[in-house]
This record gives sequence, C-alpha cells and structure tokens, in this order.
Amino acid sequence: MSVPQSARAIRAIATAVAAHADDPAALTRALQVPFGELLALPDLRAKGVPRAGNHVANSFYLYYDGDLSILLFELPKGKRIPAHDHGNWETMGIYSGAVKHTVYERTDDGDVDGKATLRVVDDRTLMPGDTALVAPPADIHSFMATVDGTWGITVAAGTYHAQRSYYDPENGTVVKKKPR
Repeated sequence: MSVPQSARAIRAIATAVAAHADDPAALTRALQVPFGELLALPDLRAKGVPRAGNHVANSFYLYYDGDLSILLFELPKGKRIPAHDHGNWETMGIYSGAVKHTVYERTDDGDVDGKATLRVVDDRTLMPGDTALVAPPADIHSFMATVDGTWGITVAAGTYHAQRSYYDPENGTVVKKKPR
C-alpha cells in the first residue's frame, strides 16, 4: 500500500520542524522541498478537518498534534488582516491566488502601553508556491488576498495565543485582544 503524497509531505514537514525549530534560517531551507510538495498537490481542499478560523470563514486542519499544526484556509479578496502576532512562529505559503504579505519586527522595548514601533522586514506579493516565515524577532505580519480564489497554508509550532497583539504600524499603536 502506498502512502499518499500529502501524508509524505506532512511527515517531512514535521521532521524538518523537529530538527530546525530553533533556527529560522535552517528551518526555512528545510521546509522548502516538503512545503513546496504540499503546496503543489491539486486536491488539498478535499482533505482536512474543518476548524474555527481566525479572521477567515473557511479553515481546515491538514494536520494537528498539539505541537505542530498545518492549516488550509481561504482568504477573501480585499479583506485586510491587520498586523498581528501569534505567540509562536509560522510559515505561510500560498496554495492558490495571491496575497500581499508584510512581515514586521518590533523595534521598541514595549515599555509604553498601547505604543509600538515596527520595522518592515519583508513586503511582497506571495504567489502559488511562495512562502514567508513569521518568526522572532520578525514575528508580526499582515496580509490581504488580492484575487478571488486565494487559499493559504500555514505550518505553525505549538498553539496560537488566545490573546494576540494587534498593531497599527502607521499610528504606532498596539492593543491586545482575541483574534475573532
């Protein structure tokens, strides 16, 4: 009996994360092939288990074990997801469509409640097969689908924080709240 391509790719992703979770550069390199293989599969929307998404209506677990999650989700065209953190690292890849994606690093020390200064470290449009790592110290991102039919996949370590920081980079502000 052969193992489905999706299962092979997910196992390879889990192996890469286990080996390189503490080294963002090595993790990015180790995820390139298996994440690319997963992003190239034509039938992922038929797989997965529905989950309550943050910021999106259609979201599915492709894999979850408490330490690692791989999520497939639909992004509505034109809905801007504000700059936010997760409390963990994640890699976002584009399955279909296009996403304007910006990664930030917080440059202030966080001593002033409600204030935050961010620096852009990656600002680009992600196309199918493209990925972006969101990890400390650059663990804040915002994004928006620019075309209909946009789906993304994230690989994330651990669990997302229930309360996240949401940033307004232009006004230099930050608030903590639940993502929904």
